[in-house]
Amino acid sequence: MDCDYTCSESCIMSGEVNSKMPTIPNHINEFLSQTLVAVVSTVGADGSPRSAPIWYHWEDGSAYMFTGRRTLKWRNIMRNPVASLCVDWREPPYRSVILDGSVEEVQRPLYDLVLSMAVRYYGEEDGRAFAEGYREQSDDTVIFRLTPTRIADYTGEE
Repeated sequence: MDCDYTCSESCIMSGEVNSKMPTIPNHINEFLSQTLVAVVSTVGADGSPRSAPIWYHWEDGSAYMFTGRRTLKWRNIMRNPVASLCVDWREPPYRSVILDGSVEEVQRPLYDLVLSMAVRYYGEEDGRAFAEGYREQSDDTVIFRLTPTRIADYTGEE
C-alpha cells in the first residue's frame, strides 16, 4: 500500500510545524524513530540527483542531520535548499518512508546531536568514542534540518 501525505508550503512556517499541517501518522513516526541508515538526495549543480547514505535524527516532524561544510551534499543544499530523504527497511516485509522538503541550517549543540546519533547507531561505548571527535563545536560541520512538505509511505503491500 502506498500513501502520500502532502503539506502545502503555507503549512510550514519558519521551519516549525504549525496547526494547519496534518498530523504525521504514528506508524510513520515510529518507523522513522528506528535505527536505520537513510539516503539523502540533493540537487547537483548540473540539475542531476546526488545521493549519499546518512544518519538522521527524527524529532518533532523533521529530520536532523550533520555533514561537513565542504561536502558536495552541503554545497548542493546551499545552492538549492531542497532534499529528499529515503528511510527504508530492506528485508521482507519491505517498507520505506520518503520525505521531500526544504532544508535549512540549524543552530544547536553539535556534540549533543552527534552523541545521541552515535550511541543510537554504534552502541554506548563505540558511540561515545565516535562523538568525542565532535566535542568542540566546529565551523567545519553543519547541522541541518529537512522539514517535509511531502511524505510518501510505502509498505510493500497491495
